[in-house]
Amino acid sequence: MYGMRKRLLPLLLLLALLLPGCGSKSAQTADLQRVYDEAVGGADCPEMLLLNEQRVKNYYGIDPAACRQLIMAVSDDGLRVDEIWLIEAGDEKAAEALLEAARSRIEQVCVETKDYLPAQYAVAKNAQALRIGCSVALFISPDAKEMAGIFTKAFQK
Repeated sequence: MYGMRKRLLPLLLLLALLLPGCGSKSAQTADLQRVYDEAVGGADCPEMLLLNEQRVKNYYGIDPAACRQLIMAVSDDGLRVDEIWLIEAGDEKAAEALLEAARSRIEQVCVETKDYLPAQYAVAKNAQALRIGCSVALFISPDAKEMAGIFTKAFQK
């Protein structure tokens, strides 16, 4: 797992360079804390650990100070791959880079689980990465599709 993080680190460091431009207000915003609470509250989630700013920066190369909203959580259970990212970047370019990082993360989890955790591989294969405006979500969970629906609904007015 550490080796995969090392390979993903250069891409994520690039994101750190893109994110400092987070300053303009997007027309489409949502309360990502509310999205997180609703998504986790009704899901088959293990206990989730919210990552502090230093861990987000170290593990994913994302500068939390450059984002308007950022919630990243991982499963407390080492045998489950559940992971949630809810990030509001400052502009479309940064959001697109985050979406690509989320897709890369799904691929990474698939590689890590394919041969030794088939049930978790199935979870990773059904993960959802999506973007609305400058907000990006990643849901690796048995309930990823439902969580993606909650994220999408939060932007409907």
